[in-house]
Amino acid sequence: MRKTLATLLALGIVLVGYTAWPLYDLFVLLRAIEARDIGTVTQHVYFDRIRASLTNQIITAYLRRTGTEISPRARQVAAIGISVAEPVVRRLISPEALSDLLTAGWPVTVVPDPPPPGTIGITRSTVGTIWQVFGAAEYGVARFEVSEPVALPSAQRFRLRFQLLQWRWRLVSVTLPEHIQDLLAGEVVKALERR
Repeated sequence: MRKTLATLLALGIVLVGYTAWPLYDLFVLLRAIEARDIGTVTQHVYFDRIRASLTNQIITAYLRRTGTEISPRARQVAAIGISVAEPVVRRLISPEALSDLLTAGWPVTVVPDPPPPGTIGITRSTVGTIWQVFGAAEYGVARFEVSEPVALPSAQRFRLRFQLLQWRWRLVSVTLPEHIQDLLAGEVVKALERR
C-alpha cells in the first residue's frame, strides 16, 4: 500500500511539474520580450520554425485574398520554394520585430500605421491570471499551446505553440489572427505591385 501511495505521489509531482514548466517558460519569454532582453528571447524562440509558420500563414492569406486556389501540397511547395511572402516575413523575423509584434498586437515593423482601436498585445498585464492561461492552454507530448491575450475574443488572439527542445520550452509557431494575416497579405500584394 505504501509503495502505491509513494508511486501516486511521485506521479502527481511529475504531472504538476510538467504542467507548470511551460507556463513558467511562457512568463520568462514574456518578461524578456517586454524588457527587450534579446539574449533570452533568442534562447526561447526557434526562429526557423517561426519563419516557416508565418510564411505559410501569409501565403494562405495571399491566396485567399487573390482568390487563387491551389492544393495544400502545392501551397507547401510554394512556401518552401520561392516565397512571395519573403520580403514581409523578413521584417518580422528578429528578436526585436517579434517582440514588437507580440507586445503591440500589431506588425509594427511591416505596417507602421497605428493599429485599430482595441488592439492589444501579449504582455504580462494582458496575459491574464495563471488560471486563465492554464484554461486557454492545450498540452500534448512535448507540446504546449496557448491562445492569448485572453481578454480578446478567440478569433482575435495569437496562438503560441511551444515545443520541448533541448530541455527548454521554445516558441516554434505563432498563429496570427486572421485580420493580421490579411493585413500582411495586403503588404505582399503591394510589394509585388512595386516590382
